[in-house]
Amino acid sequence: MQLNDTLIIIESPNKVEKIQKITGAKVFATAGHFKGLTQDFLKNFDNYEPVFDFTDERKKNNIFKALKEAEGKEVYIATDPDREGYAIGYFFYQMLKNKNPKSIKRAEFFEITESGIEKGITNAIPFSQSNIKMFESWKARAVGDKLVGFILSPKYARIFKEKISIGRVQTPVLALIVQRQEEIEAYEKLPLKEKVDYKIKAISSKDGKELSLLNNNLYNDKQEAVSIINDLPDVAKCYEIESKEVKSSPKMPYRTSQLQESLSKRLGISTKEVMDYAQKLFEKGLITYHRTDSNAISKEFLDELQSHLSNEEWYQRREYKAGSQSQAEAHEAIRITHYHPLNQIDEIAKENNLNPKEKEIYQAIYQNTILSQAKDCINSVTDYTFTIKAMLFHIKSTKCLYKGFKGVFAEETDEEEAEDKMIKDIEFSKGEEIMITKFDAQEIKKKAPSPYKESNFISLLEKNGIGRPSTYATYLPILIERGYIILEKKGKEHIIIPTQKGISLIQTLNTKEEWITKAQFTKEMENVLDCIANGELKYTDFIRPLHQKMEFAPINQKEITKPSEKQIAYVEKLAKEQDIEIPKEVYEDYKECSAFIEKLNKTKAPTPPSEKQIKLAEDLANKNNMELPKDYKDDYKVCSAFIDKCFKSKK
Repeated sequence: MQLNDTLIIIESPNKVEKIQKITGAKVFATAGHFKGLTQDFLKNFDNYEPVFDFTDERKKNNIFKALKEAEGKEVYIATDPDREGYAIGYFFYQMLKNKNPKSIKRAEFFEITESGIEKGITNAIPFSQSNIKMFESWKARAVGDKLVGFILSPKYARIFKEKISIGRVQTPVLALIVQRQEEIEAYEKLPLKEKVDYKIKAISSKDGKELSLLNNNLYNDKQEAVSIINDLPDVAKCYEIESKEVKSSPKMPYRTSQLQESLSKRLGISTKEVMDYAQKLFEKGLITYHRTDSNAISKEFLDELQSHLSNEEWYQRREYKAGSQSQAEAHEAIRITHYHPLNQIDEIAKENNLNPKEKEIYQAIYQNTILSQAKDCINSVTDYTFTIKAMLFHIKSTKCLYKGFKGVFAEETDEEEAEDKMIKDIEFSKGEEIMITKFDAQEIKKKAPSPYKESNFISLLEKNGIGRPSTYATYLPILIERGYIILEKKGKEHIIIPTQKGISLIQTLNTKEEWITKAQFTKEMENVLDCIANGELKYTDFIRPLHQKMEFAPINQKEITKPSEKQIAYVEKLAKEQDIEIPKEVYEDYKECSAFIEKLNKTKAPTPPSEKQIKLAEDLANKNNMELPKDYKDDYKVCSAFIDKCFKSKK
């Protein structure tokens, strides 16, 4: 491909060199958003039309250079293929359309490979014919989020007398975490008998394997179970045998939430780190776009896999749908961009300078892609029922009839981790008797609520309709930064615990502004955003009801002034002297900084007087036969006041 007199606009600077090499075109990266809402972003409350401006001078200058470069050229705006990416592209289009380019087209690159770029260029359409409503949807989200922050955050900062951040999405996310904590605390207060039941377990063995046979009766009292155990003989007889075939299917190709959950759990890293590593793999052309709510794989790639795998006994072509929540059928699942054998991963990692974590994530996506095209695993599961006296005891055994996808890779995969922990390949005949070596009253804890894990929290948000693939990984870091939650390490996983600040905020909001804590409201508003993108609703159908929820309150548009460098230097000096940590808001607001300085000045140690002052005070005390004050050697103010008093008494 050789695109002469062509300019391609993308977001990430890391993709520039590769796309230039593939296309021969000039490539410019915006480095993300270059325009944002101004401080006084809303002036007209009839149509809620917002005001946008450049985020900083450096980006402004770079954009103007790109606009100049675009004159007389064919321009492809190929910012990321989602709502955020479209908004960045739209701002560029609005500035470019009057600069006399030869043409302006919207292109979408779902993979940074030669075929992916060529497909994006071939399918590009005039930007004016693209879905402008995508920008309206993005604008509604951006304005709505700022509206909530500007109205509610200052209101509750005054109530709590500290910096408070309230968000249209982050607050219901926090509410889910706090609600779970309250459920845990309520459960812990229950008496033991309401938290625990007991079952009778019989221990036996066969072929060198220890076996546990379980009776299904529940007992509230342990002593009741023990008394029954004392009356049981030590022989069990096989009474009934039931077998059935159980099929298990491979996991679907990853969508964003599934990638984050699976790899965060598998590698013991945060969901944000998973996305950061995936971003690098996308930029290097190794995987498709990693922000997607689709499980679909394109027909072209299914054909490519089939051409390589059709002779494999385990292979089965499988098509997956995008899913009801997917924003576009054109979006694919997260998959590898080209088929290759497993043993080439080391070579690919070396060629692309992948670090160990990037390599692990690439291998996981590779395995998920391949396994999604494999046959089911088939097991025979047999339930053996034994009688001991008049009581029935059960034990299940599983036997693999066909490995299917579980036999593709030698190493253990996520799919195998979920396999039931049943005894394997044990057989009994009807009427067979076995000896029981021991009985136990097994404690069965009633399902207790547990803290959310970071790895599976994303799927909870998806289930509740909160957020989108591009934002899932951002919520927990924001809540941590605000001091609303902490992450505690538990094995390879992190559990999410709300702080007292987070709990207090949600409890207060539940009594005063309950709507902002409800996941259902956020879900409904996300659906409105989708309807705006589809042209079914208008921008104001999102903003006006949201503002109405806040009783059309005026916006706190007063800009927060940052403290001066001298103030910061002084506060750091005082804090160091008193060994006190400086709150984050002190660096952001001069009022907070001034109040903190005043507080430190009240508690700081007094400045001692000079040796000359001390000697003068002592000489004057002797000469005038006066008693020296208690702290004259420690506090220059006390010493100075005594000296002044002595001189005044002479007059």
